[in-house]
Amino acid sequence: MSPERATLLPLAETLPQHLHTRRLGRSLRTYDVIDSTNPTATRWAHEGAPHGSLVIAEQQTAGRGRQGRTWHAATGQNLLFSLVLRPDLPPTHFNLITLAASVAVAETIASLGAPFFPQIKWPNDILLDSQKCCGMLLESSLASERDAVVVLGIGLNVNQRDFPDELDATATSLCLQTGRPLQRAPLLASLLTHLENDLDSLADDQGAAVRQAYTKRLAGLGKFITLRFAGRTDTVTGRLLGIDDLGALRLETAEGIQLFHAGEVTTHAL
Repeated sequence: MSPERATLLPLAETLPQHLHTRRLGRSLRTYDVIDSTNPTATRWAHEGAPHGSLVIAEQQTAGRGRQGRTWHAATGQNLLFSLVLRPDLPPTHFNLITLAASVAVAETIASLGAPFFPQIKWPNDILLDSQKCCGMLLESSLASERDAVVVLGIGLNVNQRDFPDELDATATSLCLQTGRPLQRAPLLASLLTHLENDLDSLADDQGAAVRQAYTKRLAGLGKFITLRFAGRTDTVTGRLLGIDDLGALRLETAEGIQLFHAGEVTTHAL
């Protein structure tokens, strides 16, 4: 079967034969069309879905990104999925999951051998040649510290070649970057393997390895950036120093070093 044909097959038919994970993706629900994978995964979690349960969609009618933004993705060409995670971490450390996921996606793309270096725009956008190819949305619910559920949604542009006019200058896909269509099932299987390993490492070293890998790929490190706050008109400008132990952004401003958290701001390079 040619790679071009393989990219068109529904993931439900081809993913299981490529999986090498222990837990991620072993419980699987797939949909041709769905509003959004995150709320579907959340409902499944409340029904008792085990750690690593995976929801995949070929098309989303109401895909969501950070701060309520809409996620645009062509039908059957990309990876649109959410994972139910039951992390062995204190709730204060849940942001490390976003770091691990960002690193896992970047590592997966880098393993393709294409001539580019995936970067991470804080907190969790993956950039290729300064254009966004992947976004994430982390949502958590906490009945108690022993009954914490995190739903991680990821949208990765794989074979999409055209984007809405408002995104054409800022969005890209793996196909556009590599010049060839990619088989989605082995790509997703590889991503899940990277993610499982990176998530496991959080418990082993309190996130040290993930933070180090994340910082190496952090776009704008050492440069001046501007932060814009959701629902506000004021901005903060400073030099990007990196992240703290829990993934907050460290910015050197005229008032000194300040910390900012992912739900508060968006970043813009000067």
